Amino acid sequence: MVESDFYIAIAVAFVGFFVLAFVLLFPVYRFMKREEKRSEAWTDNAIADRRRRALEKAERASSEGDGAGGQGEPPELEQDHST
Repeated sequence: MVESDFYIAIAVAFVGFFVLAFVLLFPVYRFMKREEKRSEAWTDNAIADRRRRALEKAERASSEGDGAGGQGEPPELEQDHST
């Protein structure tokens, strides 16, 4: 009986070590995965895509407007044409 108590203590300590390691390291793992996803937004391709979309949006806005207000200008610069 005394000999089996050592095995139980070793098994409990072994399982306890892995549970403690999981509890402490899982938040670190989640943080690293979240930061990895955020870093993908700063690759050269992602930056080039955002620049291209911004240029296309600016070109569309300038071609749609007639130069007197419109969607391409901020609201404070738009002129009221109702009068």
